[in-house]
Amino acid sequence: MTKTRADIAIERLDEVAHQAERRWGIDRLPKLVPVDLAELFHRQRAKLNKAITSGSPADQEYEAGRMVNAWVALGAAAEAAGADPASGRYMTARFADGRLCVVVEDLEAMQVYRQQHDGVGAAVWTLDEIARVLEGFDLVNRTKHLFDGAVVDDVRARPSFDWKRGDELPVEMRLMGAG
Repeated sequence: MTKTRADIAIERLDEVAHQAERRWGIDRLPKLVPVDLAELFHRQRAKLNKAITSGSPADQEYEAGRMVNAWVALGAAAEAAGADPASGRYMTARFADGRLCVVVEDLEAMQVYRQQHDGVGAAVWTLDEIARVLEGFDLVNRTKHLFDGAVVDDVRARPSFDWKRGDELPVEMRLMGAG
């Protein structure tokens, strides 16, 4: 499939936004700049969203380019104001449903994060907690050890299995016994 100019512009925007959020933290940068600039940023985001949902590819490309400029302007304004980038002691990401996930080094870093981000709803995990959860996924861990660079892009939990009952018979086998 060939990418359009709009696709390329939006991919570039996604990368710029990702880099800004890695440096400043998710949803934090507009809070570090003057209200007028933050308002312009949010207005531009609304224009981009409208272009993506109902605009032409040319509109999407144009608004994505303007959104790149908005991210750059926020970063420059935050730096000029002397704002500190997000602590290197935590990283942020989003779950597929939009909720915030935060990974911190240890319990001390968790307390610091909670103090600095009071009222921010997030699932905050320490590295030790993540290690304990991942121990339950031995097959995935073995795969990651065997295949350097393997990336987990989807996880599906299976319902609990009743070992006493066993597997369900396929439909065609159940029908054979009914005749």
